[in-house]
Amino acid sequence: MSFNRAILHDRLLNVLRDYSRDAIESRQVGRRLRDLLPRRLREIHRKHRELARSSGAAERMALTDADYLSHIEEIANVTHSALEARVQYETHMMLFEARRTLRRFVR
Repeated sequence: MSFNRAILHDRLLNVLRDYSRDAIESRQVGRRLRDLLPRRLREIHRKHRELARSSGAAERMALTDADYLSHIEEIANVTHSALEARVQYETHMMLFEARRTLRRFVR
């Protein structure tokens, strides 16, 4: 969504609420995924340990495994969504505060 300075007040409040909720939810999901990452890596490492001769080789194979890389990509996408929603929220909040300040000066 692009930024619209002429957005109506009621719509602005709805957008603020939506972006705030999205930022919080995405941040929570990202945190949970980051907490799961070491466990996922251990499972992938264990799978490769059966195939590799050494633990180091299994570690390298696990770190380059497509499943592990997809987990990293998933975390990056969720984190990006959280940051994008947070920036949108803060930008719209600045508009809300600017309008509120202007209304005080008009009185």
